[in-house]
Amino acid sequence: MADKTIIFSDQEQMQAEGIVIDKDGAEALRFLANVLERIKGHPGHACGPKAAEGPPGHG
Repeated sequence: MADKTIIFSDQEQMQAEGIVIDKDGAEALRFLANVLERIKGHPGHACGPKAAEGPPGHG
């Protein structure tokens, strides 16, 4: 698996910090599920996820 870099917005960083402070397991699981979706990408698209998100015929 290739190395990945994820950039968190200020809001996402504050959310992660709040989860840790509150020890909110359910919210931590939701947050991690969202992060994993960002990491996984969209396999099967020859041009990659950005091209797949655009209008049909452009990628």
